[in-house]
Amino acid sequence: MVTRAYILLLAIIVGFAARAQDPLVEALRKYQSGDLKGALALVDQATSSDRHARNAEAWLLRGFVYKDVYKGAAGTPQGDSARDTALTSLYTCMRLDTDSTYKENAVQAYDYLSRSCFNEAAKALSDGLDERAVSLFDNYREAVLRLQPKADLRNREIEFSNALGTLYTKRHNEDRARMEWFEKATETFRGVLRIDPGNYGANYNLATLFYNMGVSRIRTLQAEADIITMQQVQEVAREYFQLALPFMLKAHDMNPGRKETLLGLEGIYYSLQDEMNSEKFRQLYEALPPQQDR
Repeated sequence: MVTRAYILLLAIIVGFAARAQDPLVEALRKYQSGDLKGALALVDQATSSDRHARNAEAWLLRGFVYKDVYKGAAGTPQGDSARDTALTSLYTCMRLDTDSTYKENAVQAYDYLSRSCFNEAAKALSDGLDERAVSLFDNYREAVLRLQPKADLRNREIEFSNALGTLYTKRHNEDRARMEWFEKATETFRGVLRIDPGNYGANYNLATLFYNMGVSRIRTLQAEADIITMQQVQEVAREYFQLALPFMLKAHDMNPGRKETLLGLEGIYYSLQDEMNSEKFRQLYEALPPQQDR
């Protein structure tokens, strides 16, 4: 892509070389010399002028200048802003480029920048920066759909949402009194199931969240709690166990050989005082061959 872009930009320089004092020509020269700051100011001047406002070449150059600015400041507010400007400029180039002269170079640069949004969103999640991750993923989705309105992003949505839900779950496990993380986690995994009802990870994680919440409620009972309070807490806990059951059953049906779902169903049925089913899944677990966990 760099070679193609370089050749293309040289061709543009030749085409405009005779135009003295043209800010686009000067911007191209500064860009080729590595003076991004100088190129940036001049290319902004060019694209805002009547002369080049509808010039696909000018918008292509602006996209490449801002792309390089982004690369030098990735992960910072300045880098985020430069990437947004680059994407908008490249898209504008493609709209104005009616004969597709610059399409290949513009699309390659645009795809690179949109993918960088997704990659940085994934990194933000691994760093525990959920708000930044969500913002970056929204930018990724917007960038892709702007260029390809019918693009199928379901797999990306599922991948990102499962990772986001896992982060919310981790935060909830660190402080079970913070119900907002529990609510965010459950809603995120439900979002995955709205896209893919048969997603194993979302079904299992939802079941585990509800089951653990029920167990947590029971464990908070104080020894001196009165009968009425105990009954109320136990009823709330039972509701969570009932919520967990269909998701764990779904996960088990998808992969009957998983030890984690067999143990999960044993625990859920035991908590619901269904000894027959609890024992059934205990026996299924014990009947698994050693180290079998598909």
